[in-house]
Amino acid sequence: MAKRRAGDGRSARRQVGTGAGVARPQPASESRRLWRTGAILVVTALLVYAVVTQGKRAIDAARLPALPDLSAQRTSIADHLRDADRRARRDPGSASAVGALCVAYHADLFFDHAERCYARAEELSPQEWRWTYYRALARGERGGSDALASGMRRVVALAPDYGPAWLRLGEAEFKEGRYDRAEEAWRRATLSAEPERLPPAGAPAHLASPQISSYAALGLARVALSRGDAERARHLLEPLISTAPRFGPAFRLLGDSYARSGRTADAERAVDHAGRLPPYAPYADPLVDALARESRSSTFLLRQAQEADLTANAAWAEYVMRRGLQFDPDNPDVVFTLGRILRTGGRNAEALELFLRYQQLVPGDFLALGQIGNCFAALRRYEEAEAYLRRAIEHLDDAPTHYNLGLVMALVGRPAEAVAEYERALDRDANHVEARSNLAAMLVRQGQLDRASRQLETVLKLEPENANAHTNLGLVFAQRGQIDRAVRELREALRISPELAQAREALEALGR
Repeated sequence: MAKRRAGDGRSARRQVGTGAGVARPQPASESRRLWRTGAILVVTALLVYAVVTQGKRAIDAARLPALPDLSAQRTSIADHLRDADRRARRDPGSASAVGALCVAYHADLFFDHAERCYARAEELSPQEWRWTYYRALARGERGGSDALASGMRRVVALAPDYGPAWLRLGEAEFKEGRYDRAEEAWRRATLSAEPERLPPAGAPAHLASPQISSYAALGLARVALSRGDAERARHLLEPLISTAPRFGPAFRLLGDSYARSGRTADAERAVDHAGRLPPYAPYADPLVDALARESRSSTFLLRQAQEADLTANAAWAEYVMRRGLQFDPDNPDVVFTLGRILRTGGRNAEALELFLRYQQLVPGDFLALGQIGNCFAALRRYEEAEAYLRRAIEHLDDAPTHYNLGLVMALVGRPAEAVAEYERALDRDANHVEARSNLAAMLVRQGQLDRASRQLETVLKLEPENANAHTNLGLVFAQRGQIDRAVRELREALRISPELAQAREALEALGR
């Protein structure tokens, strides 16, 4: 075997070490240099991204309306708007963050700022129709029915199933005299389902009473009357008052349609009935309710509470007014309105505290005297009730106060004075049904059956469907020995109100 030379091994190892695909170790200084270069590139990229992002954020923030001068505002409003502005400027490219600022402006009655803010929210999220809807409402608050119509047309194009938008579109078109367009919008509203009402925890729902279809039918009747078609209006309104018997505007418009058709007596009855029902209030729009839950403005909150029908929405009205009291505790209108809401709900002790507080806030206003007297009467503190009601009469001298004083006189066993007060109430308002009904009851106790029956007959002319008046008239006829007439009245009472026990028991006593 040939003897290997000493240099052969090193040569072979060098050849292996420089073969194809094998990395040659690099010096440590070169590796560190590459690592530093890479790190610099990453840091540079991050800096560029931060600069670009900050620049975009600054541009987006600059497109938001500047905060108004809040120096004259209550602290609750100023803090609310500053906080909403701060949140929006932290994320000015977010439609939801910007939209929240817009809603805060809107809810606190800064309509110009709200409108400009909604325009930006629309740019950030063109398919989110809520911002377009709210922007149109803000414009409408400033008296722009044409701008409101334009905005609502865009809304219904994006959200054709949202009935309140059709309802508002019809109203705006009607005000602009575009009756064909108003009619089409209200027809679409009649076909719309009620929107969902999902208030957050701790907030009561605002029920639609009446519902959207009732408002739409009222609108269609207005169009018919504007075209001189009283018969068409009547055909729309008569079914409406059956399905929405507390919808005062429907009765008033029905009275107008009767008057145009020459049915004077029917017209007078419909208008009189409308006067005893809640006045017109806008439809309970869930998106407006969201503004109320956001608002710190006692003015806005007062309007929402005062428009609520307390039969269906006492809880909502109380919730709204308690917010008003929280943010504006010394506002006398808020104090008085909350007291009225509580008294309507039978919470007289709580209401009394508020009316006494109102009297301290506005010593020269005598409206509270009658309310205080009514609360004392409900709490069976009759002596104090009489004192306050008599003080109220010195300054007000109206039918409700005389009626309430008559009620107290009856409760304390002073029938002659009760009769006198009920008659004074009727002198001031001949259509005061409660005063006339109570007067009839007092006359029956005094044995004046003829006078009592005349009072009850007048009540039934005003309210033909008053089951209690039919029952009482039946009892009067029975006492007078007019059994057939008594039976007719008692049966009519049961037709109207089948659960009326007093009428059923009276019929059984008569052997019928």
